[in-house]
Amino acid sequence: MKRLYFILIILSLCFVNMGYTYTVDEVFKNFKSVYEKCQNFSADFEETALYKTRKSVSHGRFTFGIPNLLHMEYVSAKDPENIVKTVVLDGKFMWSYVPLLNEVNKQKLKNPQRREILPGTGATLEDLSNNWNMKLVTDKAAKSKGVYLMQLTPKPELLNRHLKKTVDGEEVKESLEIWVKEGDWFPVQFGYVTVFEDGSRRSVIITLSNIKRDKKLPPDKFKFLVPKDAEIIDLTAD
Repeated sequence: MKRLYFILIILSLCFVNMGYTYTVDEVFKNFKSVYEKCQNFSADFEETALYKTRKSVSHGRFTFGIPNLLHMEYVSAKDPENIVKTVVLDGKFMWSYVPLLNEVNKQKLKNPQRREILPGTGATLEDLSNNWNMKLVTDKAAKSKGVYLMQLTPKPELLNRHLKKTVDGEEVKESLEIWVKEGDWFPVQFGYVTVFEDGSRRSVIITLSNIKRDKKLPPDKFKFLVPKDAEIIDLTAD
């Protein structure tokens, strides 16, 4: 009887630990290895933004090319064929077009060769390795699907080397979250969290689906053609 009881305890411990086979360093190493080999990927996305009591949800699709090429389309919630906004990074400039306004914003990329994990995050794989603390966070829903949640925060020495970031005059703290699928080790979700001095939080979560990697792309995929009669607002720095 005691032997049976001992075996049950061992089995229960095995089930409790199920899903935590890898450490955060191993998860990041696998993710980094796969991401470095990827030349492009496309996906549908759902972007959820939360700030205090406000919530907004956007949908669309994008194609991301290495190092910082992007073709991103936001679509109407009622009609996925109706494009309400287009964002293109062509390697030199960022273009943003809203058909309803027939208006184009043009802005020069500060460092077009930085290989960000996703354009707009400001973080590269090397940055994450050297300047961010990482840990695995329990997410039961993700765990049941074989997905690991990595939470990353800037190391104290990084904060000491740079001016503290402020938004609207308030000092803020930031963290980055990456959900990685075990097996192919590719990201299925990104999260960005900003915590303000007053304790309020602003978060943006981008969930990916229908992910396709290293597909042959048209040569003009990341070229932006200014629509006829559109007003161009040039924000390019001199």
